[in-house]
Amino acid sequence: MSTDLRSVTVKFQRAMFEQIQVIAEKRGETTSDTIRYLIKRGLDERIYEENADLLAMIIREQVELVMDSYTVFPTFRNTDHSRKVTAKMFDARVSLCRTSKNTDKVS
Repeated sequence: MSTDLRSVTVKFQRAMFEQIQVIAEKRGETTSDTIRYLIKRGLDERIYEENADLLAMIIREQVELVMDSYTVFPTFRNTDHSRKVTAKMFDARVSLCRTSKNTDKVS
């Protein structure tokens, strides 16, 4: 725990304070530690929400890179092999087979 803490007075409604106390008891820590934890968690979630589009784009790029190393055998709902269909590929079932590094055979 950092020793560079600032003191702040915050007033909670009784029900909210009681909920915080229950959480503190379950976590085995002080009410102050729990309030700090809850605030940090809220700030972290806000950062994730604000960057959700960026995170989704990065994840999609990484999944597409992995998918490029596989041969995609479409099911009856996904028969187009064009690159434009990549985003739609996740809407249907596909069978994935990776080619063996030592041969040209599909495994």
